[in-house]
Amino acid sequence: MNKNISVLLPGSFFEKDYQYKISYLSKNQVDCVYLFDHSVNPVDENRAVYDIKKALSLLQESHENNFKLGLCVLNINSRKKDLFFSNFINPIMEIKDFRLGLGTGDNKYTNTTPKYAYDLDSIISELISEYTFSLDGRNLFLGGTSQKKIELVCKYSIGINQWLGNSQDLINLSEDLPKNAPIFGKFSQCIKPSDVGTSLPDSFEKIIVLKDTNTKKFYSEVDKIFT
Repeated sequence: MNKNISVLLPGSFFEKDYQYKISYLSKNQVDCVYLFDHSVNPVDENRAVYDIKKALSLLQESHENNFKLGLCVLNINSRKKDLFFSNFINPIMEIKDFRLGLGTGDNKYTNTTPKYAYDLDSIISELISEYTFSLDGRNLFLGGTSQKKIELVCKYSIGINQWLGNSQDLINLSEDLPKNAPIFGKFSQCIKPSDVGTSLPDSFEKIIVLKDTNTKKFYSEVDKIFT
């Protein structure tokens, strides 16, 4: 099994039996468990979703945890910049080999959340100057494949994540970049469990988007991914 298979947890993951589900992910040797920032574009505003910091604490406290942790993606323009670093980024950067995904959010599901006009370039520059990133350790990537984000990936040699879409487009992008990039983050694609067999270069990370489901179906879904 490709060691670069990770999972993105559904919003309801911690509502029931999360200790058993964490243990099951560890048993199947998942590479990294990602959380998602639901504060900007929740699929359903009427459903409870996990708070990122609380969810990270629960994952860290589990004695069954043998995977890395990450965030895919953090909507930076939904937070005040000073609090963004002091209350959020600085604490999570203390987690060993944390994988930080930066995004700017969208209005796909809601357009009522306040936005802040952040310069993504300056945020990346500040992060790189403050913390040590590497491909195999703590790393940094952008969510989305817009031209502006591609330019930043080239400039800083960081990673990039594509949400679903055409895998070949992501492969073509990696081939067009300088051969020494990315060194601060992985190329990855979020894909459905049914598409786990998608062919990607060995260096790419597959992030399987798990669904909100009951515990029994969760086990079954994980079995299909890791067998």
